[in-house]
Amino acid sequence: MSYAAPFSRHEIASSSKPRGKGQDGAITVKNPANSDEHARTSRKWFSNLLWRAFPSASEAELAERAAPVLGVSTRQVRNWLREDHDASLRYVTAVMMIAGAEVVFSRMESRKP
Repeated sequence: MSYAAPFSRHEIASSSKPRGKGQDGAITVKNPANSDEHARTSRKWFSNLLWRAFPSASEAELAERAAPVLGVSTRQVRNWLREDHDASLRYVTAVMMIAGAEVVFSRMESRKP
């Protein structure tokens, strides 16, 4: 007697579909990491982090300030701010470090007499 593998390659790749039966009869399971909600939340979080790292009055001003620091175009920064594209880990960590330093310095400045 032969049994179907618990997850076929097709089922894993298409894990954003709801739970159901695959072509081979195996039960598919939804992977929360591949959901649209996860992508929206991640992009929103990074957009907010950009605003924290580069305080600005407008999106255009932020893009002008952030682009040379991060080594990307102003268009790329605007795409991140508008939550149109995902940022790679390289840029996420760089912005996290800048935002962290900004928080530390703002707290130091607020404590000055």
